[in-house]
Amino acid sequence: MQKKRISLSFLDPDQWFLNDQRETVLDTLVKNGIPIKQACINGVCGVCLTPLLSGEIDYAEKQPRGLNEKEKESGYFLPCISTCKTDICIGKPKVTLR
Repeated sequence: MQKKRISLSFLDPDQWFLNDQRETVLDTLVKNGIPIKQACINGVCGVCLTPLLSGEIDYAEKQPRGLNEKEKESGYFLPCISTCKTDICIGKPKVTLR
């Protein structure tokens, strides 16, 4: 199974991690010590809302109910239920841990 690259544009210097296609983007971020707030982990609450700057994600059969239309149009996604279809680049999560 081919791993996809997740680039983090909000870190200085930019960093990247490999995402196993069986893991969600959130799992990869947490595993690598990236501070991101999480709650429901099923796409409903929207707490992990993050900008997708490039690339494609996949929600499979899950529905991103925690995203409204404006957020979708602005390029946000929910890492808790998404996997990488391609290499992706993300911006700083909307809500981070303190």
